[in-house]
Amino acid sequence: MKKISDEQLEEWLREMPKLNDHRDPHDIYENISKKLEQRPRKTWIIPSFATAAAVFLVAILFFNVVDGGISSNHSADKSTQEEAATEQNASLKKEESTVDNKARMDVGNIENANETNDITFQATEEPITAIYAEDVGAMEVFTLAIPESQGQNVIPVSFLVEPVDPSEKLGKLEEVMASIDEKEWGLNEYYPLQADLEIDQASNSLKVDVASDHPYQYGSTSQEIFEKVIQQLLHSMDLDQAVFTTDDTEMGINLGNDVVNSITKAEPLNRTFYLFYSNELPFLVPYTVSYTTIEEAFEAMKTNVETHNLRAPLLVDQIQTVTIDETNTMVTITLNKGINIEDTLETIRSIEAILLTVKSFGYEKVKFNNTPIDYVGRFFLKEEIQVPIAANKKSIE
Repeated sequence: MKKISDEQLEEWLREMPKLNDHRDPHDIYENISKKLEQRPRKTWIIPSFATAAAVFLVAILFFNVVDGGISSNHSADKSTQEEAATEQNASLKKEESTVDNKARMDVGNIENANETNDITFQATEEPITAIYAEDVGAMEVFTLAIPESQGQNVIPVSFLVEPVDPSEKLGKLEEVMASIDEKEWGLNEYYPLQADLEIDQASNSLKVDVASDHPYQYGSTSQEIFEKVIQQLLHSMDLDQAVFTTDDTEMGINLGNDVVNSITKAEPLNRTFYLFYSNELPFLVPYTVSYTTIEEAFEAMKTNVETHNLRAPLLVDQIQTVTIDETNTMVTITLNKGINIEDTLETIRSIEAILLTVKSFGYEKVKFNNTPIDYVGRFFLKEEIQVPIAANKKSIE
């Protein structure tokens, strides 16, 4: 077939007759539009299926996410609930344990209280008020004379302290004076002394210097108390005398109506000991009267000293005879037959009052006869009992 060139084709078109369309362009457009609407549409199966599949997958993913979220939230809620339940159970168990422990503690306290009561009733060793040789060990005994609140009695109160060099003994004693609380024991607040103390080693004496307005110069009672306090210091430090000055320049000290230059150590011998109670605390107190024989002392101890609130100890009114051994160291006290002795606090303290009275007369041991029981507190009544070293033991911090 012969190939037709573009120039020839253009020439043929020019030679064709001219055609004129007298229709309105608007009508032509409408006719074409109607024909297009009447043409059958093709069904796009694959795209529709893809769309449906996509929607289905989205739905699956959505429900998985939602279900996962709900499941996660549910698990979290469940976990939270389980934790809360666990905490609640733990709390309940803790409360039950606390209640159980409290109940056990209460029972234990009751049992301990019962045991304590039994111990107190059966073996009352702790209420011992004096200091004995077996209590001292390597310690040293210091005793201070402390007036009670009414000033009628001066009570010896003793302490166990660490031993010190003799040159440091006064400093140690002043520490004790500063550390005690007399009011706690129902006694008069007397220490530390309002005085400067110094030991003169050469004369083995205690120098006591006071201010001119010192508080110990008013009245005979104040003078008596101060002199007993100084006497006890001389005994505690094993000194021979006390020498007084005022304002470190003037010899002597005003005490009541007297000017006292010095006091020589004196042994308070042949005294009787009574029971004195301050704030319900028991003290063993020596009465000021001195007796010639121990029989006279025991006879006097059968009655209270009402003027000084001193109570007569038990057992002394049951003493039948008193004998002194050949060595002049032991006192044998024979009690009335058939008497009733109980292991009580009052009996223990009464025995201590008797022992301290015996010590005041210079004896070392006591033997009781006709005792219906073997023990009162720590005292074995069937054997000789050593007298105490000091009265009214107290602890210091």
